[in-house]
Amino acid sequence: MSKILLLVEGEDTEKRLLKHFYKLYGKDQIEIISYRTEVYTFYKKLKRYMKQNDLDYSNIDLSMFLYEDSERIELGDKFNQMDFTDRILVFDFDPHATTYKKEILIELMINFSDSTESGKLYLNYPMVESFKDMESLGDKNFMNSTFPKSKLAKRGYKQHINEQARKNKINNINKISKDIARKLIDLHRQKLEYITKLPASNSEKYLQLCQSQCKKLSEEHLMWIINTSILHLYDEYGPLN
Repeated sequence: MSKILLLVEGEDTEKRLLKHFYKLYGKDQIEIISYRTEVYTFYKKLKRYMKQNDLDYSNIDLSMFLYEDSERIELGDKFNQMDFTDRILVFDFDPHATTYKKEILIELMINFSDSTESGKLYLNYPMVESFKDMESLGDKNFMNSTFPKSKLAKRGYKQHINEQARKNKINNINKISKDIARKLIDLHRQKLEYITKLPASNSEKYLQLCQSQCKKLSEEHLMWIINTSILHLYDEYGPLN
């Protein structure tokens, strides 16, 4: 039976969040693989695997790459048994990483833009916990909320998230109801349209978001708080009923 391959950065939050949201959508044909490092290392290892400085993305087989890179992830014989019809990549923006380069992000966003081909990349800004980074579900300031790069290191963002969770009560992923999930998706979708000035139907919206985030980071040392990993379900299946 065909499945959706979800390649995620971390081992905990990403897995629990996406598994729960897929369950709310009534979808269970997914395989979530933790890559266990950031997007810039993924890019570096992809170039090493392909033995190319200038990657030919049309020849990248993501499943085979992951199988070959099995010293980083435990796959067993999963890829021998499954046919993946879609490939979703979920990573964090992580602009405080020593390997951060906006050119890498832009290249990846341009080339990982179709889930049925090489794969589709979704970046979280600044990281996956941004899905609950608001004072409440009715937070009027969310559309303009940002976070400074200077406070990302040494668990600064996660400490901020813990403070927010005490206000908004969105802390336990497994207790997120359909109604709350719907509101979270709507808030992040509206913010995406607000930042990019593009409708949800525009295929360039995530590339535009990445470019806008890199520019804001360079000019103001800030980034908009927005989670796109939960938006991929909206892209695929529409509003949560």
